[in-house]
Amino acid sequence: MQNFYINKDTPTKISEKNIYDIYCDNYDSIHYLFIEFQFSWLQQAYRALGDLDKYNIIVFLYKENFSELNEIFKVKSLNEFYISPRFDLERINIIEISKKLRISKETTRRKILELQKDGVLIKNKKTITVTLKAGLLQKPENTINSFSKILQYVSYLLHKEKKVKKYYEKEFFIKKIKERFTQILAIFLDYQINYVLVRKELANNDSELFFIAGCLMYNQIMFLKKSQNKRHYQKEWIDEVFYIGNKKGINAMTISELTGIPRPTIIRKLKILLKQGDIFKDDDNLYYMTKGKFVSNLNKLRLNNIKELSTTISKINNIIFFS
Repeated sequence: MQNFYINKDTPTKISEKNIYDIYCDNYDSIHYLFIEFQFSWLQQAYRALGDLDKYNIIVFLYKENFSELNEIFKVKSLNEFYISPRFDLERINIIEISKKLRISKETTRRKILELQKDGVLIKNKKTITVTLKAGLLQKPENTINSFSKILQYVSYLLHKEKKVKKYYEKEFFIKKIKERFTQILAIFLDYQINYVLVRKELANNDSELFFIAGCLMYNQIMFLKKSQNKRHYQKEWIDEVFYIGNKKGINAMTISELTGIPRPTIIRKLKILLKQGDIFKDDDNLYYMTKGKFVSNLNKLRLNNIKELSTTISKINNIIFFS
């Protein structure tokens, strides 16, 4: 097994396999942090613009800008980038955004027009300009802080299991991410965009429907977290979510409060999920996810995500320690 340090001052790369093995061996504890991170991301996204697709467009444009900087080997720290976060993208058009974000061309065009009216984007012939206002929507401090909790915990587990000689706390990762902000965010946002899009497809390519279903899943996962059983092997974890016992559903108003989505929209979307057999409503008008088609497909993605997230963490760790 590869060591993270040959000696105190000479690091060597931590492999994706090492992180994958740690993730599988400590699945429940890492995954709770990850689920909390993802739910917080969706809350922030919806509350920023009241529209997840528009938020995804902005995030995609940031990722493209960061990737362009990487291509010319230019790295900006968080402070350097936000001196003037306004930037131009000349190689991006509506067709490409539509294809990459799996939104129809008509919807993409409409969303971009709305973002223009909001002053977030400026479209001039073949150039799209992301304005200062967009930078305020992203709240990178929140994302960096939340993701650094995951990096810290992985570092703790690697150290605990003697895979590495030193444990690094959250503040260390926050500092390093801020120092190589555009380089690391290009990797993270590429992962995050794909994570959201493939799950959105399970909900009829409806962002709000996916967020509502995700809210119900989040509620049931939090009940599992509070349970007495603290070891849930990754393959059986989804069964534990549904059979934990004494779990309590949530009503439409609570879903609205948690997501920020208006209650009438919540009720309309819940009817779709009920018709599809993906949720259940009890006599107290409380809603639960059931093991329908949505959850079965989501579970396959969950298992694949162990490798995808391990790869992303490995890449970010290696930039932090070797750049």
